[in-house]
Amino acid sequence: MGRARRLASVAIAALAAHSGNVSANYACAGPVGYLGVGQNGDLTVSIANSTPIHSICSMTSQGSYTLSVPACKAAYAAILAARLSGKSITLYYNNEPLTCGTLPSWGAVPGTYFVEGPN
Repeated sequence: MGRARRLASVAIAALAAHSGNVSANYACAGPVGYLGVGQNGDLTVSIANSTPIHSICSMTSQGSYTLSVPACKAAYAAILAARLSGKSITLYYNNEPLTCGTLPSWGAVPGTYFVEGPN
């Protein structure tokens, strides 16, 4: 098993351990379009042709985000593995009435609660 696949397996296990809710109001899936980390530790992503660039969690302080700091770090590892391997991810949200296309561009989406992938 390659390093990226091992990281993804660890990331998924960590996310599952930190996620109490496994049903989504909606999910957005596809290849990673953007991946970045801001100076404040916010993990910023987009799914190509599906979502605008938005922050899903913080790797330094949980704040109002649903994902904890350890889960955010695991999410980063999973999303990075997907990006490097050219595979897809699925992001799960509980932010009604938002949809994949109406997520705030460059805004925080605190209700992101699960990252699946690489798929």
